[in-house]
Amino acid sequence: MKLNLGKIAIALFLCQIALFAQKVEALLDKSEIYKGDTVNLTIKANGDSVKFPDIKQIGGFDVLGVSNSQSTTIINGKISGSRSKSYTIAPKKSIKIPPFSVVVDSKVYKTKPLEVKVVKPTASTASSPFILRMKLEKNNIRVGESVRLDLIFKQKRGAKADKIELSPPKLENFWVKEIKGSKHSLEGDYEVTTYSYLLFAQKAGDYTIPAVVANIGKRVKRRNSMGGFSDPFFDDPFFNSFISSLEWKKIFSNEQKLHVKPLPGNLEVYGDFSIKAEVDKKEINAGKPVNLTVTIEGEGNIDDIKKFEIDIPDAVVYSDEPKIESTLKNGKYVGRFTQKTAIIADHDFTIPSLEFEYFDKNKQKRVLKKTAAINIKVKGAVKNKSVSKIETSKQIEKEAKNLQNPAALKQKSDNSYNGYIYLFVGILIGSVLTYSFLEYIPKKEKKEKKPVITRIKRAKNDKELYELLLPYASRYDYIKDRLKELERNIYADENNIVDKDEIVDFFEEMKIT
Repeated sequence: MKLNLGKIAIALFLCQIALFAQKVEALLDKSEIYKGDTVNLTIKANGDSVKFPDIKQIGGFDVLGVSNSQSTTIINGKISGSRSKSYTIAPKKSIKIPPFSVVVDSKVYKTKPLEVKVVKPTASTASSPFILRMKLEKNNIRVGESVRLDLIFKQKRGAKADKIELSPPKLENFWVKEIKGSKHSLEGDYEVTTYSYLLFAQKAGDYTIPAVVANIGKRVKRRNSMGGFSDPFFDDPFFNSFISSLEWKKIFSNEQKLHVKPLPGNLEVYGDFSIKAEVDKKEINAGKPVNLTVTIEGEGNIDDIKKFEIDIPDAVVYSDEPKIESTLKNGKYVGRFTQKTAIIADHDFTIPSLEFEYFDKNKQKRVLKKTAAINIKVKGAVKNKSVSKIETSKQIEKEAKNLQNPAALKQKSDNSYNGYIYLFVGILIGSVLTYSFLEYIPKKEKKEKKPVITRIKRAKNDKELYELLLPYASRYDYIKDRLKELERNIYADENNIVDKDEIVDFFEEMKIT
């Protein structure tokens, strides 16, 4: 027994000597990875003083993280230090790792070159205990059109898996919508779980949907401190969670090809929709708002519908951001687009016809839908002055022509003296009539309108306050923000607190009357 212990001691001593004879060493935790995985390069050095290189990139790929560790060993009374530094990278292709210089006890040592291979994942075979398959509803679609993608996970009955992690597809130029809930079924010796997604293409082109990965975790027992396995007494799911760890295995699905055709005329919306425009009233008082609601309903990529820009001459137009509600119904993506707009004018006006163009999924052609124009009557409206301006313009033109006619010019000269007399008499009579008219006007009609600040203070509810502030929305962002809060209170049943005193302070500060 003494002889055996002596041999063991000698072997350990020789191993430690060999270990510390090698001053610098570079190691990889794995030499082959799949695209998207990470790999750790660890540089170890033995010495009292160690200076590691400052590495920002390895093989053209950024270092994602750095960690340090150290340990101390005593051999024959001599204390030796061991230090290591690890660098994490995620290469997208195979790379060669060059030698790196490490300074140990004032001497320069170089690591050996290494290589990391990025291998293409292979789909699980038909006889595997775990199988992952990807299936597309169809392989040709248009921009904006949805296509169903199913991830089918098969687990052989009797195959043990303590944890399964399935990654959803990650795609560029696609909007991915998960269909809630998975489907379970049996297929021969396999239990089948299907996860489904809707893909909406945002850009035309030929795409390869890459393989999706599933991580299968199997619990393995850890050795105890004496080198053996845990006591069978504790071979229980509850205790296993404390004395075991998960060992992971990756399985991959197949790839899928998808061709996305562009929509004609740079259209962005695909589906089947209807549009309507409604107002809360068609006759209003001057200075009061009319509320317009534009609604689009149907099936398709409703999230890509743009906000309508409504232009009405000589009117204040304030549009809220569109509200989009969507859901999956019988495997179809349906929804409603709603945009609310408030309009204030002091004259009659017309809300123009609004146009909505999209590619119809049923007719397979571009479709233009329009709302009807809506005429709004404004009581107490200011009369249109454009006619008098035209008449004045014509009169000026006529006078200019007369000045070019010598006969007319002579007649004008002869009558100039009489014209001055008539002008003086006209001014005198006009002054008398104006004074008499002003005296005749009832006192209540001459009463000045209350300042806006006073009306704000006396506003009884959110709607009244909203109407008072609306004419100032185009000039002040502060007012625009308060209007949004009031609008959500009125139309969305929210309870935003809008402080009238704060608004009054703003009006006084900005000297708005």
